[in-house]
Amino acid sequence: MKLTDRIRSLFFNLIFYPFTLFFCGLVVAPLCFARTDGPVRRGIRWCCTGSLWVVRLCSGIRYEHRFGDTLPKDGALIIAAAHQSNMDPMLTYLLRNDVTALAKKELFNVPFIGSILKKARIIKIDRQAKTTHRGMREVADHVHESGRPLIVYPQATRVAIGASKPLKSGAYYLYRDAGLTVYPVATNTGLFWTRGFWHRAGTAVFQVGDAFPAGLTKEAFMKRLHMEVVVKSNDLVREAGYGDLLPENADLFRK
Repeated sequence: MKLTDRIRSLFFNLIFYPFTLFFCGLVVAPLCFARTDGPVRRGIRWCCTGSLWVVRLCSGIRYEHRFGDTLPKDGALIIAAAHQSNMDPMLTYLLRNDVTALAKKELFNVPFIGSILKKARIIKIDRQAKTTHRGMREVADHVHESGRPLIVYPQATRVAIGASKPLKSGAYYLYRDAGLTVYPVATNTGLFWTRGFWHRAGTAVFQVGDAFPAGLTKEAFMKRLHMEVVVKSNDLVREAGYGDLLPENADLFRK
């Protein structure tokens, strides 16, 4: 990593975390007292926009929404996205600020954060439960009733560039049982806004794919999901000039 990137990362970390605490505590959290969730969602959008401005100013990280206009502007749907960095939910929120998500139940007990999650109607889940997929019907009902998109991370956690995680099948059950349209997202945000302390300057791409056709079997769905979320994310890594960070078998299931 370049020395300039390390210097810029120092400034970013010194500014970003205090900014986030300040904004969530003094701006977004008070909006939770509003009658509707509209004000708190606007506050979250302001926070996302401010965070992306901070990372651009301090670390030289820009972003590109690629094919974002293919995502419907209203209505319930599933966004099945690669998850590499803290930048991912922010970029999703800029496309649809009515988006909801799944969050582990422990987060709802965190001061300020828990209140914001509840007001924004984020869906509480127990990630330790062995029958999580059985609760997908309740999740689907919530998404249908609200008419909002649901962001799902099939990898279940942030995955570093070059690492791999087996994909979870929750998106498939929502697709099969509730008839929700699935839009995949590939990204290379983890190249720039990394999971660690040091970040790289560059342009992060958030690429929306075509909607999955109806009637796919689980095997076909999961294979397509792997192609759209994992393999195409690797393609974006190569496009940015960092293909050497990927293992030799990164595209094992390309065909």
